[in-house]
Amino acid sequence: MKMPSVFNSMLTLLFAGAMALALGGSLTLQAQTINASGQVSGVLSSPGVYHYSLTIGEGTGTTTPIASIWYAWVPGVFYLPSVPTSASGPSGWTANIVANSIQFSANSSSDDIAPGTSKTFDYFATFSPAQLAAAPNSGRSVAYAGAVDASSPSEIFTVQIAPEPSAAALGLVGLFLLRRRLRA
Repeated sequence: MKMPSVFNSMLTLLFAGAMALALGGSLTLQAQTINASGQVSGVLSSPGVYHYSLTIGEGTGTTTPIASIWYAWVPGVFYLPSVPTSASGPSGWTANIVANSIQFSANSSSDDIAPGTSKTFDYFATFSPAQLAAAPNSGRSVAYAGAVDASSPSEIFTVQIAPEPSAAALGLVGLFLLRRRLRA
């Protein structure tokens, strides 16, 4: 009995995959997923107002660009310490403050965050970087392949909060003084 050629092709592919795995190799399947990452840092801009730079990137092992982000939010929960005073995105993006969170959306697919790239967003707020870091889950966010809604795929990820420059400087001064003391 002769097998159809489509069946033979599938059988050959399965056999080749099984042999590769048996010989210690691996198979890589690229799924339509999002692998978002982010970092935010803030500096005092004017008395009582902080300027935050938020960089969001899409991983290199994905095929799905990021078209929108809901920063400091997961369904039903807003995480920023208070409502930001203003927000903006890079060229081709819009920003919308929603309670204690911010929605960023690309105006067209050509403005999306492509795999292996990142974009920087800005916002201003009256809370300090220390207050942002102390707020529970303040970095929890959602990245979407489409509009900010229940579109699929999407991913919940955590934006990392960079230490305040003053805290880093104090740490370096402390290390210098400790080193100097140990030498004496």
